[in-house]
Amino acid sequence: MRILVTGGHGFIGSHVLRQLVEAGHEVGNFDIIDPSPYAGVVADEYEFYKGDVTDPIDVYNAIADFEPQRMIHLASLLGRSSNASPRGAMEVNVGGTINVLEAADALDVERVVAASSVAAYGNRPLEQGTMDETDPQEPGHMYGLSKYAVERIGVQYEEQRGVEFVAIEPMHGLGPDRVRGNVEDAYIVKAAVSGTPITVPNVEHPIEIIYVGDEASGFIAAALADSPSYHRYIVGSGEHATLGDVVEYVEKLVPDAELEMSDKRGQDALESLPKSDTSRIREDLGWEPQYTIEEAVGVYVDWLQENPDMWSFDAADVPWENE
Repeated sequence: MRILVTGGHGFIGSHVLRQLVEAGHEVGNFDIIDPSPYAGVVADEYEFYKGDVTDPIDVYNAIADFEPQRMIHLASLLGRSSNASPRGAMEVNVGGTINVLEAADALDVERVVAASSVAAYGNRPLEQGTMDETDPQEPGHMYGLSKYAVERIGVQYEEQRGVEFVAIEPMHGLGPDRVRGNVEDAYIVKAAVSGTPITVPNVEHPIEIIYVGDEASGFIAAALADSPSYHRYIVGSGEHATLGDVVEYVEKLVPDAELEMSDKRGQDALESLPKSDTSRIREDLGWEPQYTIEEAVGVYVDWLQENPDMWSFDAADVPWENE
């Protein structure tokens, strides 16, 4: 199948590209940045269109040239950047999606699978046990709001224009190619592998972590499916871990890691959410995660150790604030 990815040089996107290429599909990628370390391994095996998703002409020209049957739309401004720049979140996440859908409609693309996020649900009480797509969506910040808008706009395009639309709502991902910025769990792993001493706060709530390759396979399952039954699918591991758990996993693999837990509780920056119930995507699309959180940490440690020239660690870019 001919599949065009947007944002394929990003974190999830690099894994989507690799999996599609390795499965033998005809693959294109539209992105504003050059290949990431993980995507670079297969860079000669997909068509690369450099452009800006906020530019409708760039988007149209790439789709017109590649002539995809289906698209996986991942180009997006991430959480902290979106919350810091509401205008940017609307221009990139919402406006960029409209540009993709407009061009897809004009150029007869069958289906667009777009990246949403569980941030569209806002914080949900941990006491409810699990969450699924029937939970109310009450985004609590600009990033979640932009993803909520993407989902609603996509459904409108399907109903009014006939472009099939599916949104994937991933939980927090971890794994190879997490090289830009310092997210909480990645910060811990990179500090350990780089030999940098850090202090990790006892964050109150656990977080759900999913291996990035499992996230990528969820997008691909939605793109390749004959006829998805739903417009939205949560993709998660169904497992929780605290930052203390992540420290324990890492210390097993990097015995000389200098990680110290603090009695102070840091700012709870990530969403507080119950464990995901992914029955919908499992039953409808046949997807299921292949890695536990501990295994995801292990794969990430291995990749960092095997590719020392592909990443760096800035200990000053601390992702939490100690009280």
